[in-house]
Amino acid sequence: MCIRDSNVTEGEKFTVSEVGLSGDLVLPEDDLRRFLLVQPGQVYSQTLITTTEEYLTRRLGNEGYNFATVTGIPEVEEGSNVKIKFFVDPGKRTYVRRISFEGNARTADEVLRREMRQMEAAPASADKIELSRIRLERLGYFKGAQVETNEVPGTDDQIDLTYTVEEQSSGSLGASVGFSQDSGLLLSANIQQNNFLGTGKQVGFGVSRSDFLQSASFNYVDPYFTEDGVSRGFSVFYRATDYEEAVSYTHLTLPTSDLV
Repeated sequence: MCIRDSNVTEGEKFTVSEVGLSGDLVLPEDDLRRFLLVQPGQVYSQTLITTTEEYLTRRLGNEGYNFATVTGIPEVEEGSNVKIKFFVDPGKRTYVRRISFEGNARTADEVLRREMRQMEAAPASADKIELSRIRLERLGYFKGAQVETNEVPGTDDQIDLTYTVEEQSSGSLGASVGFSQDSGLLLSANIQQNNFLGTGKQVGFGVSRSDFLQSASFNYVDPYFTEDGVSRGFSVFYRATDYEEAVSYTHLTLPTSDLV
């Protein structure tokens, strides 16, 4: 085995003297400058340059420029200074042609589509595409949700989005049996379905019974009663009590007082 000694030379440390933007600035320069992590007077850091490129690219992507590229170009000056220019190539603005869903065997397409914040025929926004995916996961009907972006053949400014979900159980069923000295045998059962017949509506029903009490309940909630997401729901209860069975009698014996 051969062991070699190696020396690492760090080299000269550079200081950022100037930071600017160039290229096709399709957004206001003041807007883009908010994402410049590199500032004059800082020690040159490739990590900050790479992160700034990512932030600027994402900002452009939120406005529909999904194929934008941003490149940080350093220019060494005299006196251990470096000037940095971020060159912006936005490319063409991209629009969403079609949004489709896969894996929703039980859930209606409409239930998924109303969670979309990225709309068809609108500029493709990276934030809205991701937010739509998160909203699908938050429904609770799926184990997970993924989104795939596909370029439309024959065009350079359109994409299709495919959201893939994996169905999971969205309901519950319960039953219980008990005994109480006062109430006797206690029986109860309930069922709750948060995605009734794949419509996204919540429906629940429950019953209980003892020796002197019978009850039943029904609840219904439509989370999208209006297109704006205003929900509407109601609950119905039924209760019947047999007071002859419920009332217990206590015999009280009074002491007899002495007669004078």
